[in-house]
Amino acid sequence: MELKKLDKSFYLANPVFLQALDFDMATNTWFNNEKVRGHGVVQIRLNELTFAIPVRSTIQHSESFILEINRGPDKRNKGMGLDYSKAVLLRESSHISSDIFLLRSKIAGKKLLGKQAHITRKFAHYVERYIKAVQKQDRNILNSIEYRHTTLVNYHPELGL
Repeated sequence: MELKKLDKSFYLANPVFLQALDFDMATNTWFNNEKVRGHGVVQIRLNELTFAIPVRSTIQHSESFILEINRGPDKRNKGMGLDYSKAVLLRESSHISSDIFLLRSKIAGKKLLGKQAHITRKFAHYVERYIKAVQKQDRNILNSIEYRHTTLVNYHPELGL
């Protein structure tokens, strides 16, 4: 599994994107049109959808794949890794750049080797739990730290909701 960069074309194709890492919902604009984040692309069989999961340096919930523990003074910080709650749907393969995204820590990057099936399974569980919570209008789950700021809110039609 390789980490790639999200291409600028993704931002152009998605001018409004709720809960995205670089999107200002107050002004309905991207913070910086030049911004490209590292993404590990995980193919998942949910209506033949392909998602890209971003690398984040600070993750404070368990719906993630931690690559490096870097807690520091904040005990809520689980570390750096793939954050399932900020996954984006790739409607076009061109939205992923061919450029490889290198992590500062080569050791952290090596933790992705051989983990595609595990990450896919965990992400599928995350999405399935979200779908069920929306269908049941389960406020406990939807307001939890794992789901309150999820980007899945952008994909209800694609998820059959």
